[in-house]
Amino acid sequence: MRSEHSPFPCHWWGIDLENVGLETVRPRTGTYGRYDFRRLPPLPFELHSDFQWLATAPSHGWHIGVERAAENPPALLALRASSRRIGLRLPVSFERFLQDPSLHEHVRSNTDCYLDICPALVSSPIGNGHLIRFLSDSQGCQFWYLYLTRDGSDHAVVSSPGFYGTQEERWQDYEPDSGELAFCAESFETFVCRFWLENEIWFAAFEGAPMLAAGVQYIKQYLETP
Repeated sequence: MRSEHSPFPCHWWGIDLENVGLETVRPRTGTYGRYDFRRLPPLPFELHSDFQWLATAPSHGWHIGVERAAENPPALLALRASSRRIGLRLPVSFERFLQDPSLHEHVRSNTDCYLDICPALVSSPIGNGHLIRFLSDSQGCQFWYLYLTRDGSDHAVVSSPGFYGTQEERWQDYEPDSGELAFCAESFETFVCRFWLENEIWFAAFEGAPMLAAGVQYIKQYLETP
């Protein structure tokens, strides 16, 4: 889904990147900041829904797939059944990534986010489509959702500090503010790529490790983007 077609406001909720010289565009404002979506640099990879750009990246012992490694496979099966009941198919890239633990090993988070698959589609309060939670912040500060259009013909990734899930999953005692839902990626693979790359950039600076060439390029383009 192109950002100009989104029924949601466009923001990138992400980690700060002050430690790599981007304090003017990615200052620290809390666990996550709401940053200008229009200033995000283009991703330095070709994306074809197969995650080939990720398969050769370094793997990590602690990654986004560890926390709910036992719970997510049955949740994905339930989610598939939920989508079939209403005649929708999940995006290929979404299923491919979530069902392959070997891909999860390459993606880490400096805020300990973890894959957290909702077992059913939930009606979106905006856009006349569906929300599917797939990633949660370790402290419940932020959640990321696949937004699937009503007919399943298009998708995007949105984020919110509000929790959307099944009735059995509910843990908040209040209704989330639908106005906080924000468009943050044109596709699922686009989101995973940017999330992965920004965290690798952060960790390289924090650990004093060599920066990925893609990270160097990303920082340079960020500084050059008006």
